[in-house]
Amino acid sequence: MRERAGGDIACAIVLGSGLARALRGIDSLAPIGYDALGGLPAPRALGHVGEALVGMLGGKRVVAFCGRYHLYEGRTAQEVVSLVELGMAAGARTLVLTNAAGGLDRTFEAGDVMVLRDQLNLTGTSPLARADLPPGVTERFTNMSDAYDAGLRDVARVAGERAGLRMREGVYAGLPGPAYETPAEVAMLRLLGADAVGMSTVLETIDARARGRSVLGLSLITNVHDGAPTTSEEVMVEADRAAKAFAAMLATVVTELPA
Repeated sequence: MRERAGGDIACAIVLGSGLARALRGIDSLAPIGYDALGGLPAPRALGHVGEALVGMLGGKRVVAFCGRYHLYEGRTAQEVVSLVELGMAAGARTLVLTNAAGGLDRTFEAGDVMVLRDQLNLTGTSPLARADLPPGVTERFTNMSDAYDAGLRDVARVAGERAGLRMREGVYAGLPGPAYETPAEVAMLRLLGADAVGMSTVLETIDARARGRSVLGLSLITNVHDGAPTTSEEVMVEADRAAKAFAAMLATVVTELPA
């Protein structure tokens, strides 16, 4: 990866459901299929493309993974975090993790972007739950009191507003999926303090923080839980609608990263 990128990567970005469209087509980013990156398998989830975009964005060398792996695909926790580990191995000191999420805060609207302030790992697993410490991890117990970098959150809020996005901030609940939440589960998650819910991100954040990397989490709110059925189609529609503004926000965030 480092060689393909022409040097060390400053930032690794994971683009969630439907959000691959945000950066595809940018001339300074060259696509590389996952199968060319050590034989990585193609993602199976809807809206996850299975290619990495490598090159320059916002004046920094980046890799953007268009698609991720999920527990609900039958992946292990270690497989779920394999892409962020690849980005970190290529030199990335900052991880930008994006996802499509269902809104739990009743003031949210579809199309909002929530900057993750904190998370609830409700997957029942962790990439660190193994007999031996993963390579590059020196402590058994990882401090998660500052899971999402406060400075990066400030940058993202300003960048998103400049791009014309409605920016929010809140707590993300990560579930294993693949079933969408029942009304009782939605009520439970609200009681637990979650503002949005999805099926990714939390394990990647744990893995990155265990290695001392800074993390920015961004959720595109594709629907708000109000009793109506959730569909994959509405996720794709909102991702398409937000793609251009989302790309502008990401470019500004990367520009503000330390050299």
